[in-house]
Amino acid sequence: MVDSALNTLLSRVPPPEAPYVGERDWEAVFTEVGTRLPNEYVDLIGHYGAGIWAGWLRFNPPGRQGPGGMPASSAHAAYAYRTLRDDWPEEFALPVWPEPGGFLAVADTVHGDYLGWLTEGPDPESWPLIFWPRHNDQGPPLTCGLAEVVYALLIGDHEKFGFPNSEDEDEDKVPDFEAFTAASYDRRK
Repeated sequence: MVDSALNTLLSRVPPPEAPYVGERDWEAVFTEVGTRLPNEYVDLIGHYGAGIWAGWLRFNPPGRQGPGGMPASSAHAAYAYRTLRDDWPEEFALPVWPEPGGFLAVADTVHGDYLGWLTEGPDPESWPLIFWPRHNDQGPPLTCGLAEVVYALLIGDHEKFGFPNSEDEDEDKVPDFEAFTAASYDRRK
């Protein structure tokens, strides 16, 4: 079942004909990450694939093995967070996947921020989304789903979810998604 926020996205931003998710299937991704991922993520990526929303929020291909794939970028984010937490535990207080309730990043921004879930409990469908901002204080978990966050960013409503303002906030907002293909993604790395 597609949620209403994803239906809104689908009606306003047509998905690519052949979404690029990488070469491996979801079961291989879940095995590498060490857990199933929420259906809202699987559905969003299933429709749109890897790409960048509003020139700002990037989803790496989950099925791509090695550097550049979502599992590797998530592991990199976890390593970076743990390193910062070792030096500044009061500022970086989140647990990190695979710690119980740990932050599991699935997207990043052009500014080095991360979006993901707090893996609280065994059911991925109940995990809260959270944003790890690079230049702001850590905020609370978000109270909405992934597609709602993506749509808010598309229309320029960054502050609604604690994201930093975009640098072009005075420009007219046109919802856009730049879909990656295997070839275009290779050029971006």
